[in-house]
Amino acid sequence: MKRQPPLPKGELDTLRPHVVNLSGGKFSSTGAFATTKKDVDAIFATHLPAFAAEHSGVVPVVFYAHGGLVDEQSGLRIAQTQVDWWKSNGVYPIHFVWETSLAGAITSAVGDWAQGRRGWLDEAKDRVLELAARFGQGQSIWGQMKRSAEAASAGDGGARYVAEALGAYCTAHPGTISVHAVGHSAGSIFHSFFLPVVLKAGVPVVETLSLLAPAVRTDVFEKQIVPLVGHGVESLALFTMTEKLERDDTCLGAYGKSLLYLVRASFEPEEFSPILGLEECLRADPVLAKLFGLSGVSGSPGAGGAADIVWSKTTSGSLTSRSTSTSHGGFDNDIPTMDSVARRVTGSSRIQSFPVTRDLGDELWPVPGPAAPRPAGTHHALCVGINAYPSGDALYGCVADAEAWATQFAAAGFAVRTLLDAEATRQNILLGLLDLVASSVAGDVLAFQYAGHGTYVDDLDGDEAEAGNAEKKYDEALCPIDFREGNLIIDDDLGEIFDQLPDGVSLTAFFDSCHSGDGQRRLQLQPADVADLSAASAPHGRRARFIIPDEATSKNYRAKRGTPARAGKRALAREVLFSACKPTEVAYETGGHGDFTVAASLLVVPSANRLTNGEFLARVREAFSSQPRQNPDFNGPRAAKSRIFLAPLAGAGAGGGGAPAESAMGAGSASVGSIPDAITALLDAAAAGGGASGAAGGVGGIGPLAPAGPGNGAVAGSREADAATRALAAAAFLRAAADFIDG
Repeated sequence: MKRQPPLPKGELDTLRPHVVNLSGGKFSSTGAFATTKKDVDAIFATHLPAFAAEHSGVVPVVFYAHGGLVDEQSGLRIAQTQVDWWKSNGVYPIHFVWETSLAGAITSAVGDWAQGRRGWLDEAKDRVLELAARFGQGQSIWGQMKRSAEAASAGDGGARYVAEALGAYCTAHPGTISVHAVGHSAGSIFHSFFLPVVLKAGVPVVETLSLLAPAVRTDVFEKQIVPLVGHGVESLALFTMTEKLERDDTCLGAYGKSLLYLVRASFEPEEFSPILGLEECLRADPVLAKLFGLSGVSGSPGAGGAADIVWSKTTSGSLTSRSTSTSHGGFDNDIPTMDSVARRVTGSSRIQSFPVTRDLGDELWPVPGPAAPRPAGTHHALCVGINAYPSGDALYGCVADAEAWATQFAAAGFAVRTLLDAEATRQNILLGLLDLVASSVAGDVLAFQYAGHGTYVDDLDGDEAEAGNAEKKYDEALCPIDFREGNLIIDDDLGEIFDQLPDGVSLTAFFDSCHSGDGQRRLQLQPADVADLSAASAPHGRRARFIIPDEATSKNYRAKRGTPARAGKRALAREVLFSACKPTEVAYETGGHGDFTVAASLLVVPSANRLTNGEFLARVREAFSSQPRQNPDFNGPRAAKSRIFLAPLAGAGAGGGGAPAESAMGAGSASVGSIPDAITALLDAAAAGGGASGAAGGVGGIGPLAPAGPGNGAVAGSREADAATRALAAAAFLRAAADFIDG
């Protein structure tokens, strides 16, 4: 991104009577421009009175709040551009430079997605970017900016001090000034908290409020500003683009809509929150539609009166209602817009026109690099395992499970990425899964494995109406390492990502956790049941992978999610899920591995490209057939049971459904031959332990369920043919040993 040189000290000194610099809502004491209480006192004791003395009549004072994308230097340059222009029109300007600098932060949050290096080139890229921003740092960055805007007018905030000084001036010099406010983009959030404080501080009225492409939520605006319109805020004007222009705008160098759509989809706690600057949100809100007189066709001017809208592009009609900006960031450089605002502030049609300036919009975002599409037919897997949960929630076999699955996937020709313990945050898991899905192309085969705690949380969007949720609705959830902070992964999160699967891509998930049954949908097992099952199994070395959520975790979760603005169900799922248990059961780990992992992971290589999904499930279930405690399950499209396990979808690019096993496995059949050696070692270790108790210990002693090593070479066809049978025998042996312990 281009960077302009900092303003020289001499130019900064000329801005001091017109700039209040804030950081985190407080007066800024660092950076290029510091502001103190004495600086604010000087504005109202010296500079404003001197300006008023030079101008007859009532002097307009305008408070300007820039948008959230700019850094300190850009905010100062906006002030430099505008100060002389305002003064030439007889207006005394005071600019809040509140050091938001969101552009760079957002770009960093989205990372490579905004650089075009992920390889996805289809129509889903906007949604992928929205998810990357939502699952990354987008909400925390935007949330911090909003907190700064609110803090500026609260307590000992810098804007509050300005409001009180302004109120004192109005009391001491009645009838000498009029007060006006202009806010661009996130500046509308700033003014939503500043103006109520201004009126409470003794300012009789705010004559005009002009909002340019406002990024404030409609509910915040309706609470903070709407009650003041006509009752303290005498005239409100909203300058924004029509829906068509918003959708034709771009940001991030790759996102195919305006920043307001990204804010709506990714930055607010509630996905798709209504934003004031979006036409579709205005028209859908009865309060705002009535306020702005939105009964006309799209693009028509507002109704006038106390509040009106100026749609860009409007090039005719009243001189106070024109705008031609075609980008979200362009309103404060658009001459018709700024001239219209100036006419509203001065009450005169004869003004000095806004100077021609350079639009900073192109400098805010990186130029995307060339995409590098991945060749079709590749195999990729993400494996997640978490043991080191804090606060007594620790597990003991999940990291070993993830490593075991990773070993088997690698042997089956997958490129594997693992996230273990501290790496397995909500952000890392979701972005890793999004990367897996969004960078795939037709013909690819994907696998996602999770071993860790499962839980449930209150359903906030009303989409969980299935059996088991009649009295109380819940979402099923996975527990990342940071879940106690409210960072849970619910079924809806996974569904959002799985819905981005390109056509022709196969994705198979393996969940070794509680609440893994039924596609992470129905909650049928209640906390009391889990507590009883956990207590009964604990003396036998078993542990249920289940968390009963406490109030603190639930509160943190609700605070981060907010109250959803809409409810809705997923489209028909295309992914396939093998779960460790049914919805009415819990998933156990015994002696250092998950019971499901012991049975299923060893079957990956002998089953891949040979058995159907249904046949794979049947062989896994055979290992659990002697006990009713835990029954692995299958979830996915009905037709998917007859698909070949971990094979490309039929007809989906290179290496389609009819490809031989060797072509999909990369390393060839030698990898298959290593499995029986691993099973033999497993059985030998169990037998050496001395009966049933030794067998249970043997599970913990196997570490990753790995091939014996590169020394196996090619093996006879008979060994390859009965690899699955021997894997099943090993799992059944371990299961029988565990049953023996249970008595």
